[in-house]
Amino acid sequence: MILKLIESFSSVADKVILTPIMGSREINTYGIDSKQLQDKIDGAYLLETFQDVADFIKQNAKPNDLVITLGCGDIYKAAKLILE
Repeated sequence: MILKLIESFSSVADKVILTPIMGSREINTYGIDSKQLQDKIDGAYLLETFQDVADFIKQNAKPNDLVITLGCGDIYKAAKLILE
């Protein structure tokens, strides 16, 4: 499953922005963290906060770029900060 994720991001996205993986109700059965993903995904950046994500997007996104925020929990907060 993790390999498919890495392949998908590496082959489709120009840039991938990761944040730390936050624990929810589930146990990290794969024992993987965001730094390990960053090391394997071409063009990936690891940013610590949603504000860091918003700032990066605002500085790097160009007209007609597609920006997707994806995850569980409160990742929607990053999208709101991008729109400010």
